[in-house]
Amino acid sequence: MKLNPTEVKAVAAVAIIMAIRLMGIFLILPVFSVYAERYPGADLALAGIAFGVYALVQSILQVPFGWLSDRIGRKTVLIIGLALFTIGSIICGFADNIGELIFARIIQGAGAVSSVAIASLGDVTRHEVRAQSFTIVGVTIGAGFLIAIIIGPLLAAEIGFSALFYVLAALGILAIVVTMFFFPKIEKKELIHEESQILSYLKDPEIKKLFLSAAVLSLTVNMFVFIYPLSWTSLGVSENDLWKVYLIALIPTALFAYPYVRYAEKRGILKIAMTSAWALLAISFLIYPASSLLPLVLYFAAMAYFMGHTVLQSVFPAFLTQRVGQEKRGITTGVYNLFSFFGAAIGGMSAGYLYQVSPHLPLLVALLLIIAWGLAGLPNPPKKHTSK
Repeated sequence: MKLNPTEVKAVAAVAIIMAIRLMGIFLILPVFSVYAERYPGADLALAGIAFGVYALVQSILQVPFGWLSDRIGRKTVLIIGLALFTIGSIICGFADNIGELIFARIIQGAGAVSSVAIASLGDVTRHEVRAQSFTIVGVTIGAGFLIAIIIGPLLAAEIGFSALFYVLAALGILAIVVTMFFFPKIEKKELIHEESQILSYLKDPEIKKLFLSAAVLSLTVNMFVFIYPLSWTSLGVSENDLWKVYLIALIPTALFAYPYVRYAEKRGILKIAMTSAWALLAISFLIYPASSLLPLVLYFAAMAYFMGHTVLQSVFPAFLTQRVGQEKRGITTGVYNLFSFFGAAIGGMSAGYLYQVSPHLPLLVALLLIIAWGLAGLPNPPKKHTSK
């Protein structure tokens, strides 16, 4: 089933808003660990804290922002969150040492609107096309990621790492403008006030699996993107050339992620698609250590990880919004993103410390978590229409 014209416009607007904001974050991801370590008073462990504290604050505020969006509307809360992100980015640009950078990243992370954006996408799409809608957003974000990966290292070398945060602020302002003029109108439904009805969503075993999945997926991706540039620079690749590495690594994702999810959704084999994507994550960390003998393995590890991550990152929010009605979609996606960003915070903050102990230790921890997650059980696609 295809998106109708109204859904196409709504999905496009949400995708652009999310991509613009996340593109700003992506600009600093490929070089953060390399440059943050150079701030006065920094070491790799503190660089990891600066990297992960953004996600920690995001995790804490996802539920309040999602809850607020259920009550005063998605658009208003999106604008508030984007404004906080923009202000925090400007403060990051002024940071002169690692302590100030950590503080500024806390302010930047206060713009926790991911749950609101996910809830919005669930509001404006039908159940039957939900997975492909999220995949379109995922691919749009992926395109922003690819662009940011290419120009981030180049901009950092040209204008300086701290100046990149001013670019983030400009992108935040652009996202606010797009939200104000193009964000879809959402018909608000009656709220559920009974606690038992609210908690029934959070007690659902499948939703619990989605929360766990969000945490593990985000934890491992932050570990991966923290150590990946360090692996290349240790091989003699300069920061200016990291964009070439990411460009090659992301080609399979850019070409195949969306067609694969759309095909799987159409054929009713999303469970197989998820299991395959999970296997790609495990394979990426399993083969990564072999890069010490054959650097080419680093490319294959990244190709496997980003492909698997993109597929799962697309279908999990779709499954969540299919299981939750609009009236509590904001707060439930808030809990989902709490787990997601908490996992990201743990992954980012621990990666630097673990890497200092041994470059292979983050890989081992991530692999064990992925295996344990698979044994605990991946979420199942909803089998029938459980929400509108």
